[in-house]
Amino acid sequence: MGGLFSAPKPSPPPPLPPLPDPAEEERKLRLEALERRRRGRAGTITTSARGLLGLSDNAPQRKSLLGE
Repeated sequence: MGGLFSAPKPSPPPPLPPLPDPAEEERKLRLEALERRRRGRAGTITTSARGLLGLSDNAPQRKSLLGE
């Protein structure tokens, strides 16, 4: 009985996405490294010599020097 009708053929798989250009990936990594080195370690610090750079209005006022 199975010989009267055939099974439908599967649809072809979708095309693969294009591979990324290795030169473009290398360029992107190089630019990120340059940007990271330009900022340096000081770019990761979010405080100034006197404390936080941006104090909110509701932050408690504290002494900044010993003896104040």
